[in-house]
Amino acid sequence: VADNIKGSTDVPASFLQNANHPGPFTAGVNEVIPYELFGGDGMLTRLLLKSSNGAPWSDNGTAKHAGLLPFANIPKGKYFYQVSLNGNVAGKQGKALLDQLKANGTHSYTATVTVYGATKDGKADLNNVIATRQVNLNLNGTTTADQVKKSVADNIKDKIDVPASYLTNAVYPGPFTAGVNQVIPYELFGGDGMLTRLLLKSSDGAPWSDNGKANHAGLLPLVGLEKGKYFYQVALNGNTTGKENQALLDQLKANGTHSYKATVTVYGATKDGKADLNNVIATKSVTINLKAEKKADSNGQSQQDQNGQAQNQGKKADHDGSKHSNKGGTPSATTSKGGQARASKKSLPNTGQKSSLALTVLGLLGLSAAAILALVGMKRREKK
Repeated sequence: VADNIKGSTDVPASFLQNANHPGPFTAGVNEVIPYELFGGDGMLTRLLLKSSNGAPWSDNGTAKHAGLLPFANIPKGKYFYQVSLNGNVAGKQGKALLDQLKANGTHSYTATVTVYGATKDGKADLNNVIATRQVNLNLNGTTTADQVKKSVADNIKDKIDVPASYLTNAVYPGPFTAGVNQVIPYELFGGDGMLTRLLLKSSDGAPWSDNGKANHAGLLPLVGLEKGKYFYQVALNGNTTGKENQALLDQLKANGTHSYKATVTVYGATKDGKADLNNVIATKSVTINLKAEKKADSNGQSQQDQNGQAQNQGKKADHDGSKHSNKGGTPSATTSKGGQARASKKSLPNTGQKSSLALTVLGLLGLSAAAILALVGMKRREKK
């Protein structure tokens, strides 16, 4: 169990699509059967064995390929197993299970492989658990071209507004520009940190992390989308046309706040699983509004300049006030040649300083008093 069973397996869409009941596909899934049957031809559990890599497969076991053993020389009738699936297939068996798997389409299941010992009479002893292991089963369903067309029309927004921080924090290498001006699998449309993720209606309220660092679950443009069968690109207009990756990201940042017209195009696949650019399944025109954060440096400098101008104007007002007295006693704001109002003394902070005129008067009075006291002292000394 620990060494010979995979941690996860991807099941081709055709294996599920062609599976019948009665048939071996669901044998050992949500039901207990002998452990030596784990790798029978046409069985889903066969694909969990590492030895299945490169081994032959036939739908429903019609070719009767040799079974694969979970370990060599396994004694018959001594051990039993089941692979228990989670979600809406939990507990279902046979036809009911197969129907639900097909209805779910492309889906990832968490499953538990459990191996039991046997009773004395050769039956499974469910109280004697020998080993368990959690695995992931990724089943691929079939997706028609009409379903893809509907997904483009119904599940992709006409317009999006991208927060400024998403663009500012985007780096390359990174997922932000994936699928923009380049063709990649359609199932990757809603990856975490991707610009195209935001085009999906399902992105409203969904988590986001810059550059996909949080590894949030991807959003599918179509539930149950078959992997590797469809591809897409979002082609931008203007000076970003045709640019990809680092060059594209640099241009987007250089453009700053900007509105782009874009075309979402979905393609079919060739027989060897590559994008067939001649097989256009669906297109849709969208608008992508990117915002750029305001540069703090320029704003800070601008504010600093404004503060500096105000201080200089204040000093000039103090100088003018001390040099020329105002008849009304309160200097008024005057307009300079540049059209800016010069600050009045009322608008300046109170520093506790008195006017120079008042200081001059007080100084003269002090000197007079000192002179009188000196004369009085001299006369007293003369009398003595």
